[in-house]
Amino acid sequence: MLRAYMQDTISVIYSNGNDTRGEPLATTTVVMKGYVIWDTHLIRGIPGEKVISSPMIARGKVYVMPERRITHADIIKIGTVEYAILDITRGKDFSENHQELHLA
Repeated sequence: MLRAYMQDTISVIYSNGNDTRGEPLATTTVVMKGYVIWDTHLIRGIPGEKVISSPMIARGKVYVMPERRITHADIIKIGTVEYAILDITRGKDFSENHQELHLA
């Protein structure tokens, strides 16, 4: 059922780790379909006061069905903008293997 909503084109830039000297290896980019949702969230610090000057910030949530598992070291590219991954959740629906990604 989730596959019917996946109409947005996204690119996953997979990290291939580091070499023996700690330098990053070449990345692999895979283009796939996903379902992107943009929400606004109020950002507050531990004591409860605002952390940023603007009280609302847009944050994305992406549902994807990748053949290769996505990790926090990877980057999501939507259009021309690259986003870091804040959180990764495996899908609860066992009929379709999917991941829910929260973007920074």
